[in-house]
Amino acid sequence: MEAWWFWGWDVAASAGLYVGLEITGQRFDYWAGLVRAGEPYLHIVELDGTGLRAGLEIKPPEMWAGHTCDEPFEQWSFGNEAHGVLLDEPDEALGRAYGELVPVTFDVEWYASGGPVAVDGGYEQSGEVDAEIELREGIFRLTGPGRRVHVWGRPWLPQSPSGPTGWGLRAPYRRRDGSGVEQVLAADGWHAWVHPAT
Repeated sequence: MEAWWFWGWDVAASAGLYVGLEITGQRFDYWAGLVRAGEPYLHIVELDGTGLRAGLEIKPPEMWAGHTCDEPFEQWSFGNEAHGVLLDEPDEALGRAYGELVPVTFDVEWYASGGPVAVDGGYEQSGEVDAEIELREGIFRLTGPGRRVHVWGRPWLPQSPSGPTGWGLRAPYRRRDGSGVEQVLAADGWHAWVHPAT
């Protein structure tokens, strides 16, 4: 098991994105999302997927995603070509994620702004993102602070205790085991905690 996670947001906390890839043997779980003030949550997920290629490239049916370390601890490039769902109710992502199906392309550059800091099973690192997300209505650009986590031997699970859900933009997602992770974008960045499997 090895996991790579990336987050970015604008300084006003009016928009944010995330991408996560977890690989176990020849199978993987992949998540990506975009939140914008006043807009539905754009959610992409592929659980227990096949189609793992060289490096951190995945090509399951009807989607593609790639993740490239351009310079260790300094720069990453990652993106996808996929169909996501627009969710008026973010909690839908914790279940079957029924929503409006839309094409989407992520093109994201991540640059370090600090050195790695140890966390359980790996490290995290602060940075900046420069992203272009191609949506049905055109290109959405996002620049601002970023963060990434890399762990191995275990999945990445946020360590924060349960918190309030009434503030910020929400981007929850469901894991393969049925548990959910709540993510909320607040003025100081992303916050996350785990919902037990039901």
